Amino acid sequence: MAAFPADRVEQAAWICNARGQTLTPLRRRVFEIVLAADRPIGAYDVLDMLAAERGRVAPPTVYRSLDFLVGQGLVHKVLSVNGFVACSAAARPHDAQLFICGSCGSSVEVARQLRAGLIEEEAEALDFAIESVVLEVHGRCHACRLATAP
Repeated sequence: MAAFPADRVEQAAWICNARGQTLTPLRRRVFEIVLAADRPIGAYDVLDMLAAERGRVAPPTVYRSLDFLVGQGLVHKVLSVNGFVACSAAARPHDAQLFICGSCGSSVEVARQLRAGLIEEEAEALDFAIESVVLEVHGRCHACRLATAP
């Protein structure tokens, strides 16, 4: 796992405070674990890391922390792999757009909104109220393509 930058953790605490929420010590540690992961990380992987540090931790506690982080826009849930990734632009509301490598599992969030409002236009035409959008693009990253190139 890659080291996490402390400034992102402090930014997360500031965002929570600005919204009248609290980044408790457990939520902070769960965020640090997700932030340090180099690919989407599952709830049970987070649970195992916490258990190694703190002893037994109940799964609902981890799920509640992850749900809080998703709700605050600090973490995105990657539905296709049942994992979580730290948001790269948590300070502003946006739809998640993730490019996920099927070989190594790495993921990259793209900050630029690629859909140009198409989903929102279709939802409006259907009188559908969007609550969240996560666009997952699956393929192979540059490094994995190079590793298997002839």
